[in-house]
Amino acid sequence: MSINFGREICGDHTKAEEYEWLVTNGIGGYASGTLSGMLTRRYHGLLVGALKPPLERSLLLSKLDETVKYRDKYYPIHTNRWEDGTIEPSGYQNIESFTLEGTIPKWSFACADALLQKRIWMQHGQNTTYIQYALERGSSPIKLSIKALVNYRDYHGNTIDLSGNKSKL
Repeated sequence: MSINFGREICGDHTKAEEYEWLVTNGIGGYASGTLSGMLTRRYHGLLVGALKPPLERSLLLSKLDETVKYRDKYYPIHTNRWEDGTIEPSGYQNIESFTLEGTIPKWSFACADALLQKRIWMQHGQNTTYIQYALERGSSPIKLSIKALVNYRDYHGNTIDLSGNKSKL
């Protein structure tokens, strides 16, 4: 059985953030988020590990900011909502579809005539998240740039900027 959403949901951030996905590792750890990739809860993240299974859950990897370069044009495939409510970049607009294949979430991103797929799953019994990218079609090579937003906090907590710097990171 699979669950599918197309552009009518994925291409509208207000709808896409209402739908969430979750994968687990069987020892208390998980990865979760929204279809749009926007973090809307403190509990969202790509690696929430149970450091003393099944307890002591800590957020270790919040998210990835991913950008595709294809034919000299840049396509963000990540979405962020900033403190002032600004949504930038709007990578959700490049989501062609979201499919839940069994327990594995899969996104298909359209970047001109290229189609990039992304899958996320966890290793059972380990605090390990796998993220796989596959170019399904395209008439030219792509370049994928990834920036990791790493964290280390209790999953019930919030990350607070103590520097006073309010610029976008």
